[in-house]
Amino acid sequence: MQVATSTLCEYCQHEIPLAWNHCPHCARPGLFPNVKAAQTPAEKDALEKRYQKARRSGAARGADQEIESFEKATTASKAVIARPARELDRLAESPQELFATYYKMLEAEIRLPHGNQWDLLRRNADDVLFPGYKREIQFAALSLDGVGLSNYGECSFVLRDDMIAHRASVFEGNSAVLMRRKKYELPPGFRVSWGERAKLCVAKLAETIDPGTPDAQFVGILLQAGPSSEDDSFIEVHIWGPMSIWTVERVVISASGRKSFRKALRDRLQAVGVVLEEAS
Repeated sequence: MQVATSTLCEYCQHEIPLAWNHCPHCARPGLFPNVKAAQTPAEKDALEKRYQKARRSGAARGADQEIESFEKATTASKAVIARPARELDRLAESPQELFATYYKMLEAEIRLPHGNQWDLLRRNADDVLFPGYKREIQFAALSLDGVGLSNYGECSFVLRDDMIAHRASVFEGNSAVLMRRKKYELPPGFRVSWGERAKLCVAKLAETIDPGTPDAQFVGILLQAGPSSEDDSFIEVHIWGPMSIWTVERVVISASGRKSFRKALRDRLQAVGVVLEEAS
């Protein structure tokens, strides 16, 4: 995969290193690096070809209407982060508590590496996808019902579009797994900006939709938790920069959680305008 290393400042027309989110020459703010990388002509053109091919194939199978419905549904998909209940408890305490990226937690020595193959897979993938800025990236998954990947925790944080759309890009799947499968030479057309996410959903998943597939199945087509995180099936969201509880629209929590815990959390979240829901 050819990786873009710089773009031009819209104001002074000098080069901005891709890892920077402001111009080093005139200091004006610019797009976030992951968004810039997703908006290169090579990425957009390749994705359009994949999308059109998926639509033609679907029409030939007689599933055009169902795929159209799926695309419309995924246009409203949400970025969701799954975390354990203890993380919800911490973040609900105050807007001064932040979601932390994996690399920043390692740097701060508040967590240890996994100590398994995932450390190497994650670092290798991130070095290719986010050259020079991997420590700034938060990971989420696209969801239609607000429920995230249960392998990462029983609490799903549904993020507000207006707080992430400008700094989010969307990727084909589990980047650590997919990049390993592609031997870290991923061709263009597998990542898009937030507003184009429905096209990526169609390009990847249209072949799983048949004539007569009901809309109710779209939730499981888009996101399906597997026996382990490596087996999860989902579309990944990359978000640049910090987030707090104010970045969250609602929280969906497993019904198996303690009722007393949920009641206390509901009151605290309500104070910052966040809705607490129970997964069905």
